[in-house]
Amino acid sequence: MSQPPLRLVAELQRLYLRSTTTGAGGDDLLNALATGASLRLSPLTADGRVAWMVVGVEGEGAWEVIAALYEGVLDDLALAAPAMAVSGDAGYRLWFSLVEPVSVGQAEAFLQGLAERYLAALAPARRILCPLGDVLDVVMVPAPHPATGRWSAFIDPGLGGMLADEPWLDMAPNPEKQADILAGFAAIKPAAFEQALARLGPPPEAVSARSVAAPRPAAGEAADEARRFLLAVMNDPTVDMTLRIEAAKALL
Repeated sequence: MSQPPLRLVAELQRLYLRSTTTGAGGDDLLNALATGASLRLSPLTADGRVAWMVVGVEGEGAWEVIAALYEGVLDDLALAAPAMAVSGDAGYRLWFSLVEPVSVGQAEAFLQGLAERYLAALAPARRILCPLGDVLDVVMVPAPHPATGRWSAFIDPGLGGMLADEPWLDMAPNPEKQADILAGFAAIKPAAFEQALARLGPPPEAVSARSVAAPRPAAGEAADEARRFLLAVMNDPTVDMTLRIEAAKALL
């Protein structure tokens, strides 16, 4: 990457590295892309919200899993397509951009929902969910993998299967082509994200059962109800006198 990759920097800033996120700035990004340095990016904003998220899958069969997740995001959740990248090692990443940052709790609920629905068969060690738990940043794409030296890169999702056996590039990708790929992706709008969260939530049957269940009365409410019942029994002339007396005693 001998020429300054200005278009790629602009696209990465548009989708991910905005002025609202903490950590690396535009100059850091430009320098890392120009020199091939590894740069870790945080999705957290200065006020502790989440501007973007990453889901990754590593190991054998990673393409089949990430492809199913990608299709689910589009078909089941009706979200804007996330950018897809090869990891430079043995896996893939999906980068989700948000028009408006969300709370950490919302981001974690979204990531956990995706994992439970689409990644349940995978061992936790084969998943990358950021930000979730202790995972608060990820390595920028494109970049050489620290262990293999091979390059990560954003790819056309339609070509992902062709890289299933070798999800990496042997050399740095063309920054103009990387910019072209990212230009085709858009951030997720707030209403669409809220709808996806709802779809990833508990099944409608469970929600319905909870919503119609009668609330348990507080201790004071229960006592008042019992007192009203005993008073009604005590004052009802049609009730046997013995029972009316017992009700009166219970009120003492």
